[in-house]
Amino acid sequence: MARSPLTLAASVSAALPGEEAIRVQTLTTNSSGRNESAMVTLADGRAVVVRIPIEESTASELATEAIALRALTDGARALAGFAIPEFLGSVATPPQRAFITTFVPGYQVDTAHIPAGPGVAYSLGSTLAQVHALPASIVRNAGLPSRTAYEVRDDLQKIVEESSATGRVPVRLMVRWRDALKDDALWQFQPTVTLGGADALAFVYHDVDEVPTVSGVIDWHGLSIGDPAVDLQFLQTAPEAAESVLDAYRARALRSGDEYLRARARLHAELEFARWLLHGRDTHDESIMDDAGAMLDTLAENVRDEDLMPQDDKIALDDALAAMSNLPSQHPAGDTSMHTDTYDPEELALSGVSLSDVDTNVDPARDSRVRAATADTQALSREELLELNTQRGAAGGTSDAGAEAPAHNEAGAAADLPFGLEPLDDDDDPNATQPLSAEALAVITNDQEEAARAARAAIDRWKTGPV
Repeated sequence: MARSPLTLAASVSAALPGEEAIRVQTLTTNSSGRNESAMVTLADGRAVVVRIPIEESTASELATEAIALRALTDGARALAGFAIPEFLGSVATPPQRAFITTFVPGYQVDTAHIPAGPGVAYSLGSTLAQVHALPASIVRNAGLPSRTAYEVRDDLQKIVEESSATGRVPVRLMVRWRDALKDDALWQFQPTVTLGGADALAFVYHDVDEVPTVSGVIDWHGLSIGDPAVDLQFLQTAPEAAESVLDAYRARALRSGDEYLRARARLHAELEFARWLLHGRDTHDESIMDDAGAMLDTLAENVRDEDLMPQDDKIALDDALAAMSNLPSQHPAGDTSMHTDTYDPEELALSGVSLSDVDTNVDPARDSRVRAATADTQALSREELLELNTQRGAAGGTSDAGAEAPAHNEAGAAADLPFGLEPLDDDDDPNATQPLSAEALAVITNDQEEAARAARAAIDRWKTGPV
């Protein structure tokens, strides 16, 4: 039998010794008929709310909310920037307990009546972002539920499979849900503090310069760490305001963007029908199962031509992949490697630098052979010598002895061959090699010593690091 308002007021006096109730009025908003509730005014002018659960499940929710409200310290409330009820106490009112909290004034807006644009929608989205930005330690320290992205996904998978086993879920919905759960992209989110799926009536408003603004959040029984999308599932029944809420949420959110936030919110919303079905199964209530089955049939028909994943996101991804496949292969215009970081051992050896200074795995015998090479063992081809002389001439215009670089006639024959080379006859092998003259060996040795000095300087810079 329903308790009278005076009985509810008396429970407040029992839970708060020394406090006197001077006024009481019934309060049914947001209780959904699961609580007996009233607003009681105390002698000191404070307004409190008393709630006595009707169902066992509601009693569990109120007990959990009491833990959550106590976990929300003064510091957390200051971070929130909006009013949060304070838990004042409880008292046994057989067969249940009465729970007393402070009253947060304001008016509420039903989900279906939230208008788009500035006002309710913007303030609601911004407030949700503030909730999701609360420190996770609040939840963990209180021992409240905390789930990773993998655990959220796994929980939903179980709901889908268990509801499928009832035979009441249309095949179209099963395919839709399973495809979403298999899509790894949807589940790359960062868990946050959430309200656990509170609806729009969890928020109360007051007007600031005639603009509706959230003044408080009054439903905390689902406080946990999990998927932020769960708190946005109510947007499925607010089609006009959905984009405005999401825009405000993303503008205020402190965490990285979540492009599949809305897709997961919709999945959470659709799976509420499956949860209702499973509730009927667990309570052995065929009427609930029939009701859930009818809602699932209607849902399947309504989403016949709709994709759970945002179509514009899919199109954008397909276009991006197509564009990437059409890009020409790019090659560097030149060698852009860090030459002071890596060295070719053979190049360093030929420059007269000891390989043991650079690489401890060097072959000492090979190093000695390279540095001890003479003109008799290091024959260069004619073409190599001509090329070397041409490079020296281009660099300085003269040889080390001050002579001008040799000129070549139109037929390509050298007018004055470098390093004492003999002119080629028509039947000579152009690839033949010739022993180096003393002049050639002196010039090459001088060039090698210069290269060695440059290499040693580079190695010194590499060893010591940047200045």
